[in-house]
Amino acid sequence: MLRLPRGCSPLNEAWEHCKLGKYTFRIITFGCPVNQCESAALETAMLREGYVKTEGRARINIINSCVVTGSAAAEARRVARKIKREDPQALVVLAGCYPQVYHSDLARQLPEADIIIGTKGRADLPGIIRRRDWEKSKNPVVLVRDHAPGDAFEDMHFAPGYHRVRPVIKIQEGCNEYCTYCIIRKARGKSRSLPPARVLARVRELLEEGHREIILAGNQLGLYGQDLGDADLPAVVEEISRLPYDFRIRLGYVEPMNISERLLETVAANPKVCKHLYIPVQSCSDRVLKKMGRRYRAADFTSIVHRARSLSPGLSIWTDLIVGFPGEEEEDHVVTRELIRELAPAHLHVFPYSPRPGTPAACFSGAVRPDVKRRRVEEMRNLDRQLVHSYNLSMLGRELRVLVERVAADERGAAAEGYADNYVKVVIPLKGQGQGFNLAVGEFVRVKVDAVYSREVHGRVI
Repeated sequence: MLRLPRGCSPLNEAWEHCKLGKYTFRIITFGCPVNQCESAALETAMLREGYVKTEGRARINIINSCVVTGSAAAEARRVARKIKREDPQALVVLAGCYPQVYHSDLARQLPEADIIIGTKGRADLPGIIRRRDWEKSKNPVVLVRDHAPGDAFEDMHFAPGYHRVRPVIKIQEGCNEYCTYCIIRKARGKSRSLPPARVLARVRELLEEGHREIILAGNQLGLYGQDLGDADLPAVVEEISRLPYDFRIRLGYVEPMNISERLLETVAANPKVCKHLYIPVQSCSDRVLKKMGRRYRAADFTSIVHRARSLSPGLSIWTDLIVGFPGEEEEDHVVTRELIRELAPAHLHVFPYSPRPGTPAACFSGAVRPDVKRRRVEEMRNLDRQLVHSYNLSMLGRELRVLVERVAADERGAAAEGYADNYVKVVIPLKGQGQGFNLAVGEFVRVKVDAVYSREVHGRVI
């Protein structure tokens, strides 16, 4: 039943607006899995207050933003302006990391945003929206509070009925590093964690609903539990794995300086943990890593990769690379490219360096020329295509356990799609699988790989 704001009744004009969808909302999410989890929690909060979710044009538009790159921030601004241009009466909320960092300029730069709120206090957003909507103010409402030592973990809980096949649980937020290019510490504050008992309760809820893969995420996930004193990431993973359900656990990215021997052993030995590690190295040039403020060197990353594979042969390792960091010489680029080629991760996320105002690196000299940066980025992305195809080729003839995420038909025929635990995308053509054969979204199936393509493999159910 729609819960109406105070003063809204079937006998007044506001009720007519309600009937016309005045209180519809949608959430547009940018960025990392942590943002995805928080958007699900915002959706829950809005629904509980009587707002109606829609996929199309909405009265209320919440943009849950990212600030890691300049392009992500620019896209959030573009979306806000587009919404207001198409519907001047729409209410636009800019939330998350971008306004947390740059709120002092945003009210002036982005008058299209009616409400600007950072990464603190978002649980109160439904009430804030209601008050803003009925006050009819034309000035942006800026509700951003700086992070401070002792901040509590922002426990935003999403309700049962989560629509993602592989739901994300934010178990850690914040960062304790001082990387010279990164603004996340300002956006999220210092590291803090969701207590293990609450992590287990969240996971159990999702498993009771029938979810079969749970993604654990954080801004610096490897620090999980250090603020609590009696927990860490391997321990909470082991506790989760003892829950009596058929499921698997996937870890979000873990920084190289937070990779421990115990974590590698947990990933290798625990059958419920996906054989996949996302370890963002950023560069394989020691000179560049030092300028970035990263607390490891290329040899450390190499040791981690070798040790992880010795414990778990065939482990899928993903990494991030920042290309064109200030002062990056051709030699640094070549060193990185060749070490990555040698270590052969299963996938690269390649980012051209994007200066973030307020970070030390934004003032560094030695900016890489745009044409040089573009060429280096393309080289790394070409290498990524080779590495993905090579890793996928190693799957040929193998049996993979796949979680079905989609069943659909197109001009090529009906097919199911999903991911194996090593994060290889698997397509299962349904033609020829036998009469009465069907697959359901959210179920595990065993698939034998019989064809390999650039970004996916194809196989048949066994």
